[in-house]
Amino acid sequence: MANRVCEILGIEYPIIQGAMAWTSMAPLVAAVSENGGLGVLGSGFMPKEIILQQVEIVRSMTKKPFAANLFLDPGPQLEVGVSAIIEGKVPVAYIDSLNLLDLDMATEYYKRLHDAGCKVIAKINYLEDAIVAEKAGADVIIAKGVEGGGHCTKVSGRVLLSEVVEHVSIPVVASGGIATARQAAAVTVAGAEGVEMGTAFMASEECPVHPNVKEAVVHAIDRDIVACGASTGEPSWQVRNKLADEMLEIEATHTKAEAADMIREISQGSLRIASLEGEVKEKGAVLAGPVAGLIHEIRPVKTWIVDFTEEWKEWLKKSYTLF
Repeated sequence: MANRVCEILGIEYPIIQGAMAWTSMAPLVAAVSENGGLGVLGSGFMPKEIILQQVEIVRSMTKKPFAANLFLDPGPQLEVGVSAIIEGKVPVAYIDSLNLLDLDMATEYYKRLHDAGCKVIAKINYLEDAIVAEKAGADVIIAKGVEGGGHCTKVSGRVLLSEVVEHVSIPVVASGGIATARQAAAVTVAGAEGVEMGTAFMASEECPVHPNVKEAVVHAIDRDIVACGASTGEPSWQVRNKLADEMLEIEATHTKAEAADMIREISQGSLRIASLEGEVKEKGAVLAGPVAGLIHEIRPVKTWIVDFTEEWKEWLKKSYTLF
């Protein structure tokens, strides 16, 4: 199933594993890449020494291409991420943004990474960002819809994908709410040349999170996933539990400014508490997207890539007609 995404990134299957803090660590990243997809380190907020350590662990487990993520937003962490990716000779830079892209800034950093031998993936939330990313020199675009796990965006994935493929010439990968081959076939018909999945890979055997997190994903249904933290400006999807209910109650009963401070206080460290300690009922946060309702079992990474792609191709071969 070689296409432009595969050719540019040097992978066998056009499947990218989403970057997830405390989740997409070396064991998952290496497993995804070794099985032909693109594994991505959730390194956006890691210290440089931890990024480099994780990079070396990935390299000890696979010789295939992988990526590390960073956020193209002003601040010291941006330089931490860029310098770690360059020093660690990471093949692909997966670049997120919490704000609208600035053309000059994007051009500067994409060039630095290209000059170091990296391919550049730009993950975007709006059409405007996709246009800027292409002008700045991105190799591949990931268009993330509101359905995507982790930080909530604002535009429907179907709408965003349709907008982006009409306005850019570089390959576009669909992201947000994808966990079945039928969905992958649908976005392919809509113009995507690959898919990104995050929540699906949380439910993989190789994912290094606590088993309780995986079970929370598998047993969740669509209405169990709620968006919390809108008052902070960075709302996230998460599996409903005591922490989520407290956050929703705070936001319903306080001003935005008051709620933001309270939300930050009670949620601090909540992702680590869930991912590493396995406490998912009260204080831990499981940042799964609404697509968790389509995930019913914990599977080896290979089935999420190789078997998934075979089924994906079968769906594309089917003949459909409205008349």
